[in-house]
Amino acid sequence: MLKGSRHFFHPRTKLRWYNPVMYQDPGYKYRDADVVYRHRDFAGHLDYKGRSDRYLHHTDGYLRNLYVACTDEIFEGPGTSTWKRTFIQSVASYKIRIATWVLDFTYDEKDKTHWWVMFGRSLPAALAMTFFFWEMTAAVPRNSLYYAPVLYSYHGCPKVWSNVLENSTGSAPSARNNEVYRLLKPRHLCFLRNPQSEEVCGVDVRNVSEWEDTDGQDTVLRYMFVAYSTKHFDHGSKEDMAALNFIAETACRAAKLPAFWVAGRCMRDEGELESDVFRISDVLRGAQDMIIAVGRGKQADYASNNHTGTLLREWGDRMWTFPEVLLSPGKSIKVYTRGGDLKKPWVVPKNQFATRVWTYIDADISRHLIDHYLGNIDLSRLELAVLALKCLYTRQTTEHFQGDQAYALMGLLRIRPQVDQSDSAFQAFSRLSLANDSDKLLERYICTLPLNPAQSWHNMEDAYMSSLWDITPYCQVAAIENDDSIIIDGAWGASIRWKSFYRVWFSTGPSWKRFFAGKLVEYNGVILVLACVFFAIAPSVRAASTFSFGGSTVTTSSTWAVLVVFGVIFLLLFLYGWYNMPRLIRILYGGKFSEIQAEYFGFEGYLNAPTIERALFGGNFERFTWSTNGSPLSRSVVNEYNETIGVDPYKHDPDVRVKVERAKSAVPGQTRIFTLVDTYNMQLTMFEAVNPPATLMFCAAEGGMQRAVGCSYDWTNQTMYRETVLRMPTVALNKLDRVPRFRLGINREAHPVAFAG
Repeated sequence: MLKGSRHFFHPRTKLRWYNPVMYQDPGYKYRDADVVYRHRDFAGHLDYKGRSDRYLHHTDGYLRNLYVACTDEIFEGPGTSTWKRTFIQSVASYKIRIATWVLDFTYDEKDKTHWWVMFGRSLPAALAMTFFFWEMTAAVPRNSLYYAPVLYSYHGCPKVWSNVLENSTGSAPSARNNEVYRLLKPRHLCFLRNPQSEEVCGVDVRNVSEWEDTDGQDTVLRYMFVAYSTKHFDHGSKEDMAALNFIAETACRAAKLPAFWVAGRCMRDEGELESDVFRISDVLRGAQDMIIAVGRGKQADYASNNHTGTLLREWGDRMWTFPEVLLSPGKSIKVYTRGGDLKKPWVVPKNQFATRVWTYIDADISRHLIDHYLGNIDLSRLELAVLALKCLYTRQTTEHFQGDQAYALMGLLRIRPQVDQSDSAFQAFSRLSLANDSDKLLERYICTLPLNPAQSWHNMEDAYMSSLWDITPYCQVAAIENDDSIIIDGAWGASIRWKSFYRVWFSTGPSWKRFFAGKLVEYNGVILVLACVFFAIAPSVRAASTFSFGGSTVTTSSTWAVLVVFGVIFLLLFLYGWYNMPRLIRILYGGKFSEIQAEYFGFEGYLNAPTIERALFGGNFERFTWSTNGSPLSRSVVNEYNETIGVDPYKHDPDVRVKVERAKSAVPGQTRIFTLVDTYNMQLTMFEAVNPPATLMFCAAEGGMQRAVGCSYDWTNQTMYRETVLRMPTVALNKLDRVPRFRLGINREAHPVAFAG
C-alpha cells in the first residue's frame, strides 16, 4: 500500500501551494547552476535560468522544473538525483475507493472464506458511501482524449541542412553536394623506362595529362596499383622507399604494364594532396592490377617474424588497406615481400582474405563484403554501408581527421561530400549517409537501442536484436548539427507526465445493468436507513390509530401495515445488495473501457500492477497488463492456450529484480529503473535509462510495433537526447500528434555535479 500523504512527516519533505504539494529538493546540483542560460520556447517566449532539470509543459510550452514521482522506498532513501522528487499517491475518488475496498484484496472466487470477508465489508462500505458521497474532483477529458502533445519549435542554425537551398546561408559544405568529388584518372604515374625489358631500368614520374598529350596519344591508360602500409615502408626513410619502388617496378614489369601508381611518389600536388588521400579509391578503380608490398623496414627488429603471412596480416590490420582489397581488380592479389623472391610472389585469392588475413579481426563480416564485390552475393546499399563501417572501425589507423573512417567508407560509395576538417566522426558519417542513397540509414539508426549507454555510435547493434533493415522509418533527417546531433522532422510525439497521476476520464458505455448496479451500490446505505425508519415509526402509528370498544381493540387505519411492508421491502432490498455487493461492484467498475483519456504517466522505480491500478482507478480490476516485449526488461510467458502473456518482470526474473534494487541507490550518470504507464493501451513497461525521458518520439515501425525514442530534454541547447527506445503498440498512433523539426542528440553529455548537502 502506498504511504501517500504520510510522507508529510519525512524530514526532507517540503511544501508548496500547487501540485505536487509535497516534494524533495535534488540531492545533487549542477556545478554550473549559477551560470545563466537562454532558452526560446515554441511561442518565442524567452527564459533566462541556471542549469537545472526542466521540461516543456504540454499546455503552454513553458520551461517547468522537473518533478519525478517515485516509489516510497526511493523517496525515503538518500537524495541521489538532479531533479526534484515527489511520491506516488492515489488520485481515485473516495466513493470508488470505499466501494472497491469490499473486494480489493487477494481474492479467490472459489474460496468461501474470502466471500465472507467481502460480505462482512459490504455493510460498513454501504454505510460509508452514504456519508462519503462526494467527488473531490470530477475527471474531465483532456486534449480531446489524445496523448499530451510536445510543444517544441527548433530555433537554431545547424551546421548543414540536408536541402541545398536551406543550406545556402551556411559556411559548411552541403550534405547533398552534387559536385563530382572524384578522380577520373591518376594525376601522376610512375612510367617504366624501357617497358619491354624485364630488368629493372628505373621509372619516370610524369603528369598523366601531359603524357596523354605526347606519348599516350591514342593509347589506353594501363597501370598497376601498389598497396602498402607505412608501418612497413616509412615515407621518411629513403631506404624503405627505394625498396618499395624496386618491388613496384619488378611487379609492374612482370605484369607487362607500362606504369604503376604508388602513393609515396605519385601524390605530388600540394594543393590537392589532402583531398587526394580520400580519392585513392578512384585510382584503384581505374587500375588493371593491384599488388601488395610488405616487409620489415631496415630499422625494424630482425628477430621479429618476417613470414609473408604475418606481414600480410599486419598490413590487413590497417584501416585504409581494407577498401583496397575490396576494390582491387581480378579475383586474386599478388603479395611481394621485401627481401623475398620477387619472381615468385605469394598469390592470395580474394575470397580467402577473410580466413587468411582478417581471421582475428572480422572474418565473418568482411567475407560478406568480399563476396559482394566478387559478385557472389548482392548486398543492399544499407547492408553495404553498415558492414563496411563496422569493418573499418575494427582496424587500426593513424588519425588524420576525426572522420577518417567515414572518409574511407566514402571510397566505396558513389556520391562523396567534400571533406570538412571540422567534422566529427559522426558528422562526417552523417553527411556521407545523406549524400548517398543509403536507405535512410541515419533514420533507422536513431531508432535502435544500444546494448549499453557506453556503446559507440558506429556500433549499430540493437538491444532488441534487430538489424537496421528490419526498421522502417517514417521520419527524415533534415540537418546535421554541430555537436553530434541531428534535426528530425516528421515524427509523432507525446509528452510523459512525471510529477503525478491525475484522475483519468473514461467511459464504459451505456448499460442498464451497470446503471442499476451503480444506484444500488451507491444508495444501499440509504436503503438500510429507510428500512430502519419504517420499522421504527410503525409501532407508534399503530398505537395512535387503535381504541377499545366493548372490551376489544379496534384498528381504524392500515397505515402501520403499509409502513411494515415498506420496511420489509427495503430491508430485503438492502440484504440483496449487501449479499451481492462484490458482484455489483464488479459490474459497476469492472469491464472494458469504451473510451479513455490517452496519457503516458511515468515514475521512478517499480510497483506491481494492482498498486498502480488502485492509485489511478481506485481498485484492482486487472485491466493493466505488463508489456510482452516493450523494452529489454519486459518478460512474457505462453499459457496453456498458446497465448503470449506479459508478466511482472520483477517477480519473474531475478536479474531484473537485482537491477531494480541496485537502481534505488543510483547516482547521477548511472542507469535507473523507470516505469511507463500507458492508459490508452492499459499497458505497463519497465525500462532502464540514465535520465527520465520527457517525451516519446515515434519515428519508425519494426516487427509489427512502433519504435518510440524516449528523449530527455536539455533546454540549454534545445536538444532532445535519446535515453531509451521502447516498442509500443501501433494503435498508439491514433492518439498522437506530429512534432515539428526537433533536435535529437545521441549521447547526452554528463555535466559535472556536486552533492547538494
